[in-house]
Amino acid sequence: MKKALSRAIVALIVTILLGYIGAVFGHDLMNGFVELGPIVAVAVMGAFIIFFGEQNKK
Repeated sequence: MKKALSRAIVALIVTILLGYIGAVFGHDLMNGFVELGPIVAVAVMGAFIIFFGEQNKK
């Protein structure tokens, strides 16, 4: 239980940080495309779901 909670917290922090970086990158370098932040956040969280799901099967 404790391991799953720590994985969830790490996934949350990484998703928030990469979503923010994506929004900043989109705003500054792609002429105001701040929608890149949520796109990156959803993609990162999907990758975490797949990664942790595969680890639990082993």
